[in-house]
Amino acid sequence: MSEKEIIAVTTPHLPGYEIVKILGIVHGLTVRTRGVGGKLVAGIEGIFGGEVTAYTSECEKARRESLKRLIENAKKMGANAIVRVDFETSDILQGTATLFSAYGTAVIVKPAEKER
Repeated sequence: MSEKEIIAVTTPHLPGYEIVKILGIVHGLTVRTRGVGGKLVAGIEGIFGGEVTAYTSECEKARRESLKRLIENAKKMGANAIVRVDFETSDILQGTATLFSAYGTAVIVKPAEKER
């Protein structure tokens, strides 16, 4: 693992590594609104049923952006890994916007010593 690389995992442990310091809770946020065009496309897709691809695409972008911000914030704390990463979404502003958050625990890890 290079000095600038951050490993982010959903598990409490990182196989092959030992947590040497817990730096604390870290998060990454982004808020997305639903534009008129997206609402129109979603409305049309909703008539026929199935996946609302206009929203799926925007949700994927927002998830990636919140993860990127999570990693940036962990780097600022001096972390080289994040454990217990999770994602959450919430509708805000009376349902006109969605908050996407990624959070976890920023840690410093080192390669685990092999048992003899």
